[in-house]
Amino acid sequence: MITVTAMKWAPPFAAGQVRDHRVRWILNEVGWPYTVRLVDAPTMKSQSYKTSLQPFGQLPVLEEDNRPPMFESGAIVLDVAMRAKRCIGGEGTAERAAALQWVAAGLNSIEPFLFNVAEVEYFMKDEAAKAARRPDVVARAKERLAALERARQGRDYFVGDDFTVADLMLASILKIAARLDLLEELPDLADWHRRILARPAHIKAEQDQIAEISRHAPADMRYDALPD
Repeated sequence: MITVTAMKWAPPFAAGQVRDHRVRWILNEVGWPYTVRLVDAPTMKSQSYKTSLQPFGQLPVLEEDNRPPMFESGAIVLDVAMRAKRCIGGEGTAERAAALQWVAAGLNSIEPFLFNVAEVEYFMKDEAAKAARRPDVVARAKERLAALERARQGRDYFVGDDFTVADLMLASILKIAARLDLLEELPDLADWHRRILARPAHIKAEQDQIAEISRHAPADMRYDALPD
């Protein structure tokens, strides 16, 4: 049996975007059943969790019978796809290499720039500081998104002629861009994004996560129980 860790509650802007939805999505795509273990803040920050599951006290973690736990959403998505031989090219093929490349590019060359914008919009309290920083981080994020669209070259998928983990990871990452209206100047990329997110496997992953979060409240994360 496969178990995926997920947070009991997340802020409204994060519902449907917390990274365990990527793991749910690939598991839905390959048709592997799984259960979800909801965790709170003290659990994630506990020494036992960090020692046995995730050294940085984060999620998701994929736990599976007779296998060591896996953390990092990108690693989990790739591992599941390669073992299932779905949503990724065969071993040694150019298609697999390209898919690996785009997963890494999404996590390292796109997502950090979008996180910078999200930090300004959602976490900075000083309005003057936000106003000073926003133009720079937005401009840099838009540059990266424009480069991503140029690389897609109008293709239906980033690798080959069918959906792969490259599309899954990039579409997941671009959820931040869509929510922050950063795709408005790139209508073709926005259309690609909507089409990929319309896949039934993604819709189920997102809806399941949102439903679980909606059944809980900030108090369920027990932040008050964290040590000072």
